[in-house]
Amino acid sequence: MSINKHSILTLISLFFALILVLINTLFWIAHIHFEKEQIGDQIRRFDLAERLIHHQSNNFNPELSQLMITTASYSPAFIQTNAKQIVRFPFGQIFDYKGRTFFIRSHPPRPPFPLPILDFPLPPPLPYQDFNPIVLEDLKPQSAGVICAVFGAIDLLVLLFFGFILKKLAPLHRLKNAIIDFSEGDTHLNVPIEGKDEISQITYEFNHALEKIASMKEARALFLRNILHELKTPIMKGSLTADCLIPSEDQERIKRIFNRMNYLLGEFSTMERFSSGEWDLNLREYRFVDLLDHACDILLCSKESFEIKGEESGLIINVDFELFAIALKNLLDNALKYSEIKPSILILSHSIEICNLGDPLPQDNQSFDRPFNRTYESSMTGLGLGLYITHSILRKHGVNLRYHHESGMNCFRIVLS
Repeated sequence: MSINKHSILTLISLFFALILVLINTLFWIAHIHFEKEQIGDQIRRFDLAERLIHHQSNNFNPELSQLMITTASYSPAFIQTNAKQIVRFPFGQIFDYKGRTFFIRSHPPRPPFPLPILDFPLPPPLPYQDFNPIVLEDLKPQSAGVICAVFGAIDLLVLLFFGFILKKLAPLHRLKNAIIDFSEGDTHLNVPIEGKDEISQITYEFNHALEKIASMKEARALFLRNILHELKTPIMKGSLTADCLIPSEDQERIKRIFNRMNYLLGEFSTMERFSSGEWDLNLREYRFVDLLDHACDILLCSKESFEIKGEESGLIINVDFELFAIALKNLLDNALKYSEIKPSILILSHSIEICNLGDPLPQDNQSFDRPFNRTYESSMTGLGLGLYITHSILRKHGVNLRYHHESGMNCFRIVLS
């Protein structure tokens, strides 16, 4: 699964990553600065120790201990051979040997000589004739470990807090998945609730809303089943009664009416399943003229009721036969109801256009994303619901419904691609 770069978890992860980078950058800068300060302090103390040694002939060990320096038992040659050199200056070298720090002063150069560029002032050189190199050992404990421990503890706290935030946001991820499942039709969900924070409260309200929706959906389904059952019984009795009548034109008309009513019940059931998301499209290729014939049969009208152009094009479309016929039937029904002349059907290679003569639809009613609007909510004309159903069916097929008014004609175009 690809990571959404705009998700809260991604943004929080980036934020904590930047915090860790900033903290460790500051640690590295502090560490470098501390090392320079430490080396400068060592050099100053080593220089004072050298002066004490060269200017006092008596016991100078107490003064050296105050500087936290002592004379080492190793010879300069031994240290230079076996120890690791840490820093080299024109006036001396600092070595590390078995975790201990040693200093050996270099032979003072004879002037003239170039002055080195350092971050701290150089001590004045000892007199050349008094130089006697000895090995000095630094007894002062190094405190770099304290800085490492402090910044390590800060990093650990940041990581622990990051883990705590992720744990707190985990229910939000489960809630998102539950909403996705709900949008796909699964209303019997129960997202687990952990804690008493805002996310837990949202999860509780979500579960409560799902219970109400599931209850309402079951009640609606039960109501529709009962209505369809109660209507289907008298329709079937009427149809059987019509079959028992003497064959005549009136009998055929009555039979067609009952067949029409029976089909409408099936259409209501189909639309209920479609609107509740329980209808899966059964896509197959059909000739448009066959769909048109079926839509006319539903309307109890003939194709001669329309002026058809392009019928010979042999247009084939990949649709669900029943649903697409319902959408087409609604457009044809509106064209017949609200046209002052015979409506026209134009069949093209990538579109079907149904036009009728009449006044243009108000601007507010040219959007078919909702069943009704305030202008037509109390209207007895029925305009609005059929267009909404047609728009919904075509949108599920990936087909667009467009409207325009031209030369006094209301035209609804089904754009196939």
